[in-house]
Amino acid sequence: MIKRLLLFSFFMLSLTLVAQAQLQKGSWMINGELRQENFSFPSAPPESLNSFNLRLSPELSYMVTNHLMLGGKLSIGLGGNIERRFAPVSQSLFVRHYFKQLDNLFLFYGGEFMFNKNTLTENGGGSRTFQNRSGYLQGGVQAFLQEAIGIEFLFNYQMISWQRRIPQDWMVSEGTPLRLEGRLQFFIHRKDKTASTKIDYRFYPGNWLVGGSFGLGENDFIRPELLRFWGRGWATGMRLEAALNLDSRIGILGFTPLVRKYFRPEKKGKPWLQVGAGIRGNYRRIRDSETGDFWWTTSFRTLSLEGAVGWSNFISPNFTLDFFVVRKYQKSYGRDGTTGDQNIFSMGLIVSGLLK
Repeated sequence: MIKRLLLFSFFMLSLTLVAQAQLQKGSWMINGELRQENFSFPSAPPESLNSFNLRLSPELSYMVTNHLMLGGKLSIGLGGNIERRFAPVSQSLFVRHYFKQLDNLFLFYGGEFMFNKNTLTENGGGSRTFQNRSGYLQGGVQAFLQEAIGIEFLFNYQMISWQRRIPQDWMVSEGTPLRLEGRLQFFIHRKDKTASTKIDYRFYPGNWLVGGSFGLGENDFIRPELLRFWGRGWATGMRLEAALNLDSRIGILGFTPLVRKYFRPEKKGKPWLQVGAGIRGNYRRIRDSETGDFWWTTSFRTLSLEGAVGWSNFISPNFTLDFFVVRKYQKSYGRDGTTGDQNIFSMGLIVSGLLK
């Protein structure tokens, strides 16, 4: 618990580039994800490890007053392998009240109701349907990096859950432990009619694109991505991946340097190309049965090489919406000398915040 509080404090203290912002009536908050991935292991039987996963998750919220936000999220998925298919669908509605402003920080509380349905179909015939309804209490802090870009720290507590496996009846279960989550938020603020509508679509040297997410709770993870522009459409950066599960005593740490080139610098829509090469380690915590001492050891390491093509479009002067297609090859080396290959094809949408 002390580790998680220290990590939370680190994020709060690191917000040095801030801007005053108001959560005005009529403003919109948008988020979402579109991702498609294919996984293949050339050295493994196709029925066991070749799979795909498709997910679309748009989210939209509206400020009905200067302090009250109403919103919803829809998530549709499809995935599986040669043996089975699954189709998860979830809808959620939430309300949030911002009750206190501390400089660029906004304190809030609220609630969320979520309905999940997952249909599992065996390729040999037969299907099963699982349903879940959950109620949450939420509270946290919204910190603005710029007027339209914020980072959210959310305490999420599941009060109660109803579970059902059709045709069985509903069963009520207790909620899950309190979780601390974080993500970037993107806002479209209402503008006065006299405000300037001229938008500069260029990326200048010294500009930054930021993105990523993190979570603290059952699984602690952080996945930030940061790119800096150097001129003529060139940007370099880094994607970091770190995760920790204390219950299973498993940890992940990796990083991927990135190089991206944008074309048509003065246009609102810009195509881009990106390459990256990374390394990731999977670690396991071992306990000596005789001495009782613990230490971390490497389970396996993974080298990756990826290429991406994308289209970036300015939504406002502060953030862009990108569509991308990624092809990645990974090779893993186990501690016991075993090796494995993995081919990944994915596509998606991402909203990136621009720090000037």
